[in-house]
Amino acid sequence: MNSTKRILCCGAAAFALHAGPALAEPVTLDVTAWKGNEAEPAGLPELIQKFELEHPDIKVELSYIGRLDTDTVIPPRLQGGDAPDVMMTDMPLVKIWGGAGLLKPLGQDNDWYGRIPADLRSALALGDANYIMPLEVVGMGNFVNMSLLNQVGVSEAPTTIDALKTTCGALADAGINPMIFTGGFSAPLFLIANGIEQSKAAPADLGAGDETFEANASFNAGIDLIRELQEARCFDPDQQAGLDPWSSALNEFTGGNFAMMPQGAWNISAFSQVEGLDYVFAPIPSSKDTGVALDLFGFGWSIAARSALQEEAQVFVDWFAKPENLQVMLDAEAAYSPFDDGASGSPDLAAPYDAARANGGIINYPFALLQWPKSLEGEIWDSLTGFLLDTSKSNKDVLERWDWAVEDAL
Repeated sequence: MNSTKRILCCGAAAFALHAGPALAEPVTLDVTAWKGNEAEPAGLPELIQKFELEHPDIKVELSYIGRLDTDTVIPPRLQGGDAPDVMMTDMPLVKIWGGAGLLKPLGQDNDWYGRIPADLRSALALGDANYIMPLEVVGMGNFVNMSLLNQVGVSEAPTTIDALKTTCGALADAGINPMIFTGGFSAPLFLIANGIEQSKAAPADLGAGDETFEANASFNAGIDLIRELQEARCFDPDQQAGLDPWSSALNEFTGGNFAMMPQGAWNISAFSQVEGLDYVFAPIPSSKDTGVALDLFGFGWSIAARSALQEEAQVFVDWFAKPENLQVMLDAEAAYSPFDDGASGSPDLAAPYDAARANGGIINYPFALLQWPKSLEGEIWDSLTGFLLDTSKSNKDVLERWDWAVEDAL
């Protein structure tokens, strides 16, 4: 009996010696994002599955939190003992959370940091520190219904102001509504793109109040240009005063009721599901042949300063910067890489916008990079909505409101 026990004991001990140490349980990263749900998957389910297969010691628990909810849900967690390990962030969040010491500095010795173009790199910095690994840039340009343009003998989306006016005239003569040009979004994109393109003042100087919009010749010319577009019958302000740029305006374009609409490339996926809609995504027409590719920096990953899994979190963040992994998200979002490798997820229908980017037509949307205060954006929408209903208002009436918004923000 005793000998049997000894044999069993020794056998178990021998097995333990040969089997080696027990495998450690994988750790679980708590990741929050406003992408990854059914409505906006952004390739995240596929990417997380791939990450876990390549890193069996790390599991990922993704929690969807809407962008607006992120402002209120995450801060108490960051300040308490329940901080997520990795969070989807944008520059407004980075400015607040990074400035409060709630984010981990990601350093400048990462393989991906040197691949960020210099202009974007400086815009993403908060002082001397970097708290965000960028994931994508999304284009904002001009959606053009090519079926409607072809009906009036136009075979290419207009990229210059002269071509735009000519196209508008041909469409109007045929009884086709040329443009959706709402003060809430489309008209501001057009004016911001053209204003910055010709401005001698840097966007950051205008946003800091070092230069004024009222005295800026380029933005004054941009408002004059809006009047010229109205004279060229590009838009009828009364006709579209009630259009919501985020709902009814989109429906009017996809329904074939308007030929052109300045908007963001995030609509490409939904628009491409509309049967019979033959369209392209082009740059915003401007004084240059290229037009303007108005790029919007979207979002990135940040790591909580109080994360207990900072090493694993860094592995996760760095993994997304690899071109072959990031490409999955770019394809899903019809977006552009924030890195200098020129990668793109844009479909063939965005070839006109791609050409503008390739030919030096890129302008970064100043609000996304905090070059202009957020409160100014709402003021621009409101002031242009009023101006479109009464274009006899002076340029000063519009632009001084922008300067007041900057002054109030400062």
